[in-house]
Amino acid sequence: MPLLKSVTQFGGGVNSALVLLLTAFIVSACGTSSGEREVPRDPRANLYGVSIASLQANPQLCTFALGASGHQLTSVPDRPIQNGCGITNAIEMSATSVAFNNGFVATCPLAATYAIFEADVLQPVAMKHFGQAVARVDHWGTYACRNRNNRMAGPRSEHATGNAIDIAGFTLADGRKISVLDGWHGKSDERAFLREVHLGACSLFQGVIGPDHDAAHRDHFHLDMGRWRFCR
Repeated sequence: MPLLKSVTQFGGGVNSALVLLLTAFIVSACGTSSGEREVPRDPRANLYGVSIASLQANPQLCTFALGASGHQLTSVPDRPIQNGCGITNAIEMSATSVAFNNGFVATCPLAATYAIFEADVLQPVAMKHFGQAVARVDHWGTYACRNRNNRMAGPRSEHATGNAIDIAGFTLADGRKISVLDGWHGKSDERAFLREVHLGACSLFQGVIGPDHDAAHRDHFHLDMGRWRFCR
């Protein structure tokens, strides 16, 4: 880094504390946004005994583990990747332990990680805060040939390969509805529930974006199994 080098060239004439201060400033300027957290993946997380890393690395093993989990799913023909859009190793999931507003098509690693998330995070957190299970999950889709945040230009979204899902809300067993839009800054139990769900998702999925990150995500959780690991 040229700035740091030019400072250290003065030797004893520069207080070492100043060097440390400048180093910290440079690192923070080059680092991630203040809203991003480092959350390690839960090493215990698995589906039918198969770890998330193995689900990602082995398509056949992923399909086996997801099928053995008892969820309602069907295989989906590959759509060759063209211009950054397409989907391979995909399934259509119509139901798990909960109902969906619509079934969704996703890569097997995404669908399998979602199944782990539902069992290990969503339902236990719902029982903790509300004393009842989630009966339905409302999502805004998975596969869509588009750029990040629907921009006209720029990199493709993980949605373009069916590797992301946007979750907007939950319905509890007694019919109570909790939306990310209203609940994130809503009643205390809903705020606590949604924040714990968000943090739990960060321990499983590769990428997670929630309402605190930007206005585009004020009303849903973005969960993906892309290349980069982040929690926002």
